[in-house]
Amino acid sequence: MRYAILSDIHGNLEAFEAVLEDLRGTDIQKRIFLGDIVGYGPNPEECITLLREKFDVMIAGNHDWAAIGKTDIQAFNSVARKAIEWTSAQLSPEYKKFLIDLPLKKEESSLTFVHATPLNPQDWNYIFSGNEAIRNLRALKRDLCFVGHSHIPAVFVLSDLDELFFSSNFTELILDEKIRFLINVGSVGQPRDGFSLASYGVLDTEKKMFYLRRVKYALETTQQKIISAGLPSILAERLARGW
Repeated sequence: MRYAILSDIHGNLEAFEAVLEDLRGTDIQKRIFLGDIVGYGPNPEECITLLREKFDVMIAGNHDWAAIGKTDIQAFNSVARKAIEWTSAQLSPEYKKFLIDLPLKKEESSLTFVHATPLNPQDWNYIFSGNEAIRNLRALKRDLCFVGHSHIPAVFVLSDLDELFFSSNFTELILDEKIRFLINVGSVGQPRDGFSLASYGVLDTEKKMFYLRRVKYALETTQQKIISAGLPSILAERLARGW
């Protein structure tokens, strides 16, 4: 089975469409989305429409919950808060109902799909430290877990000897069945690893391989839409910086 795994589109229609174009003609059999279809970007409803049409598994992210009042936005910084308030005002009841119904986590075969963390996903914690990674890897019921949330591609590996390894500099991974992997696929709509290219992953369970893909998109178009919508200008600026 070959999976396309995306996360954190954040209303960036141009980046989303570029990734879908990158997938055109490939033998992908299942499309997975790990959350945050809305927030920050200027096209929340258009992105939701595409997601509903094209994806098989869809997970809730913290910005999705925030846009429908299920997560308190007082914990958000001022820019994120303004973007969520704008986004919520754009969404019709139909689109809000879609976000309300999204699950927090999905598991199938040896795979776990979640936005933030497999352990207590509703808390929207980040996995940055070794201690956080080990705690979540040990809590896994399955060998492979895919997350987003931080917008930074990364992999945490827990060996059969309970040793932790980490990398943020990879384009492909060999997936050993005796080892647990927690893989962050990065962000389609707002990468934060110093690169402006949209990020997503492809999992091949037969070859036991994971591939990280980066895709160029019409960034300037998204930037102009953000400014025209009256969203904070930093949201346009940061797209070019990849931060």
